[in-house]
Amino acid sequence: MDDTTKLNNRFITALVEGDSVIISEIYERFFPKALRFILQNKGSHAQAKDVFQESLVYIVIGVRERNLTIDCFEAYLFTICKNMWRRELEKQKKRVIKDNLATLVDKDTDFALFMLEQEQLELYREKFNLLSDNCKEVLSLFFNDTPYEEIIEELSYATINTARQRIFKCKSKLIKMIKSDNRFKKNRM
Repeated sequence: MDDTTKLNNRFITALVEGDSVIISEIYERFFPKALRFILQNKGSHAQAKDVFQESLVYIVIGVRERNLTIDCFEAYLFTICKNMWRRELEKQKKRVIKDNLATLVDKDTDFALFMLEQEQLELYREKFNLLSDNCKEVLSLFFNDTPYEEIIEELSYATINTARQRIFKCKSKLIKMIKSDNRFKKNRM
């Protein structure tokens, strides 16, 4: 068995068995290379630590569960670190694209809804202003949640039933005018 194979076996055995002295040696020997790569590729020191740790865990799982054999520990570890970091960069890129897309969609949707609501409000106001003064007055009171008793008093109606009938007729007239307008029909499609 050559020296490289002995060293590989020593590192792998230390990882699997949790030998903290040799694991510290692994960090001292191999972490700087992974750190340099990640820092050069838009990463931070903390991210490099996470990637390095996950790479070591990956090796342990591979050896335990899949009987993974490693010819060159350093090269294998560095390759895993690079691949994990590249995957992380891709995830970040997708997240940014997704977040920006969601923001754009939300802004466009909000603006479209605002425009639609504004058009509906303008149509409502225009048709409301075409009503008789009495209808405008009775509907204004009704839409402002004025109790029927106060509506009767304010408009000198004989009974609550009279007030309800007047409100119903005025609302029906307003709805009919709005629905007959081409802008209402356009917004419905």
